[in-house]
Amino acid sequence: MLIHVSHDGRQQGPFPLSEVNAMLADGRLAPFSTMAWHEGCPDWIPLAQVPGVAMPGDPTPPAAAVPSVAVPPFPAASQGPSSVAVPSREAAVVSTVIPYKNPMALTAYYLGIFSWIPFLGGILALPAVVLGVLGLRHRSKNPQAKGAIHAWIGISLGTLSVVGHGVGVAAMLL
Repeated sequence: MLIHVSHDGRQQGPFPLSEVNAMLADGRLAPFSTMAWHEGCPDWIPLAQVPGVAMPGDPTPPAAAVPSVAVPPFPAASQGPSSVAVPSREAAVVSTVIPYKNPMALTAYYLGIFSWIPFLGGILALPAVVLGVLGLRHRSKNPQAKGAIHAWIGISLGTLSVVGHGVGVAAMLL
């Protein structure tokens, strides 16, 4: 199988699978930030999702599996994969910054922010703290999930909101 790669804004290839695995092993390519395309692939995908790619540190590469379904030919096949838009590096960064694999941390973040709404915020503050702690636990068990900063922001803002709303209620009662 021949693989085209897009790395650091440049499209290269095609390379045989063995050469791509060698470039991954010596660090010239990154498995998740490098985009790849091979014949039968409908669109550019992260290199780590290409069948047969050996992840760094993986002692044996998985067997190369070629899709058995009929896939329409690559757009503008005469021009190769350069005619297809490759996601920008900024798009890859955004998907890393937003912890979509850790919904508890992300929810804690938003609840922590919204917990500063007067009156309504007191109801949102405690779930922000609880979900923040659960998000941190999820992050410690699954490092690829990310979201520690979102969880800490949810915990911090939720805690400050509980204290602030408590002081506000106490001031109104006195």
